Amino acid sequence: MGLRGLAGMALDGVWRASRLARLSLLRRTAGSQIDRPNSPSEWSALYPDTEEVVREVESPVARAVADLTEAGDVLLEAGCGHARLSAQLALTGRVIELCDFSPEILDRAAALFQRSKLPAPRLTLADITRPLPWPDGAVDWVWNSGVLEHWTDAELAPMVKEMARVSRKGVISLVPSARSVFYRLGKQLMEDAGLWPYGRELPRATLAPVFQAAGLQSIREFTIVPEQALLLLRPTDPGIYALVSSWWSNLPPDDPLQKDQGYLLVTVGLKSPTDPLGKR
Repeated sequence: MGLRGLAGMALDGVWRASRLARLSLLRRTAGSQIDRPNSPSEWSALYPDTEEVVREVESPVARAVADLTEAGDVLLEAGCGHARLSAQLALTGRVIELCDFSPEILDRAAALFQRSKLPAPRLTLADITRPLPWPDGAVDWVWNSGVLEHWTDAELAPMVKEMARVSRKGVISLVPSARSVFYRLGKQLMEDAGLWPYGRELPRATLAPVFQAAGLQSIREFTIVPEQALLLLRPTDPGIYALVSSWWSNLPPDDPLQKDQGYLLVTVGLKSPTDPLGKR
């Protein structure tokens, strides 16, 4: 090995040593947010004060929800966060209702719809861990993305039952998939580095038992957006992220590694097996 190779190895060793020292310091100073769901103020701090105007349906999550619903359906996003997904769904002719346990988040959501020149959604301050302030069958669908994973199955049981109660057609949930290797690795690396901002997050291989216990029927599950899981590798190791992203993007579509590697697990449960969705 020449001098250039030895120098490269030495620099690589210094870089790795400095990275390990930094991660060790972060671990020692990390809080305990992975032991509990985030509070309203913690969630509010994660979202920008002003979201960009929504002009098109660009999110694969919004497209998935649109595919599972119909124009004119009333969609209640329970735990709306930045509300960009619901704003995109409003562009497809869905009637939007939003609830969240943070007044600041709801204010920002209302502002986003106004700036995007979309019909104003109905806003409700509500904690989804408690009985929901809607009568039975008040909306067509209750849905959320990146919400239900913050609770255990036992904690989710009454929450999903309430979502089913206030819906006419059913409940749609998107949570991180426990089968997504890159999500699991990225999450672990971020937690070890003290960089994980999303509180306790419990990925799932299935939510079907929880949906069944809530009285929902004709339950379907599938995964989407495998490429988004790769983004979790970037904060702790941009080099590995670039390498893995390039490798993954060059895999053929029929490669067996592609199976069940979607970042998000979609679970759909119907109030009635005769709903049109059951025929799709």
